[in-house]
Amino acid sequence: MKKGNTIEIIAILSLSFILTSTYSVSGVVPTLLNVFSSYSRSSVEFLVSIPSISMIVMIALSPLVAKILSERTTIILGLLTAGFAGIMPAFTADYSMIFISRIITGIGFGLINTRAVSIISERFSGRRRAHLLGYRTSVETLGQTILTLIAGQLLILGWQPAFLIYSISFLILIIYLFFVPNEKTIEQTIIKREAIPLRQLLSVFISALFGGLLIATNTANSLRIPSYIVENNLGSALIANRILSLFMFAGFMGGALFGPLFTTLKKHFLPAMMSMGAIGLLFIPLSSSIYLIAVGVFLCGFAITSSVSSIFTNLPEKVPLTSLNTANAMVLIGCNLGATVAPLLLNLIGKLSTSLAVPFVFFALVFFIISAGVFLFPRMTNK
Repeated sequence: MKKGNTIEIIAILSLSFILTSTYSVSGVVPTLLNVFSSYSRSSVEFLVSIPSISMIVMIALSPLVAKILSERTTIILGLLTAGFAGIMPAFTADYSMIFISRIITGIGFGLINTRAVSIISERFSGRRRAHLLGYRTSVETLGQTILTLIAGQLLILGWQPAFLIYSISFLILIIYLFFVPNEKTIEQTIIKREAIPLRQLLSVFISALFGGLLIATNTANSLRIPSYIVENNLGSALIANRILSLFMFAGFMGGALFGPLFTTLKKHFLPAMMSMGAIGLLFIPLSSSIYLIAVGVFLCGFAITSSVSSIFTNLPEKVPLTSLNTANAMVLIGCNLGATVAPLLLNLIGKLSTSLAVPFVFFALVFFIISAGVFLFPRMTNK
């Protein structure tokens, strides 16, 4: 892209607006527990996170899809799939149908996911490319925040209308078709892709596990915060959804302020973020005030998103440029796996204790351990 006018850039960035909206309907979980009372809590919560599984599959298959379908065809197909499948629960109360529609929704998101990144990398270069990739991450979180808030307002009409938020896929499709040109207008530098050297593979694998843990915590919070607030009579479902929106917004702020914080704190960045996240997690179960819970939610959301950003920022220092795409894919899969296993992890913790407060304490302890480990052994994060 030679100039990249503003509306064209907005249209390209809008593709990322819905990528993390999988959990924007988490506020319906308390109601779904009553609607599907014959199903276990984990089965109901799985309806929210199940798109992550099909998304992982599509991310893994993206190189093959790229050989079969063009960029434009893939994005159009992905948006249409996410849109139609996403709104299906608004028209059916059958568990099986909703389950299938959520899987198909994940397929749509998976088709868009890799293209939303590659379209920037292919059409822009230099500092502009770096800035837009950063803005793309913020747009993801902003989209999750806004759509979560809208879904919460739609809860006033019932749990089914909340799924209508996915109809925004059609609006994004129209914007994309009208304002993003089909042809690539800048020359591309072909980088030979190579396998990650064995000595560096372990470091990337650890980064993927860490990303998985962070996203698992993020997903667990999205699933349990509404239930915790409602079932402990700390607020209504509407208030719980607003708190959840605050959690998403905190993530947006964490991404927006990541650069200055990372530059200022340097080697102390990760210990600081992990400690902040742990404190925020403890605020939730130890507070009887909805306002203090809101503070804890904000600290946790801010810390998690900032920490995830640090993973991708550190990757270029761990692997050669020719292996960076593979490393990014591994971490991305790790993050999505974290989202997928979150309900299973919550179910496992639930077998140890039925208290909804226990998962928050568990993740807080894990965060404190990581913070202490990174602080005492800082060289481990640079390998």
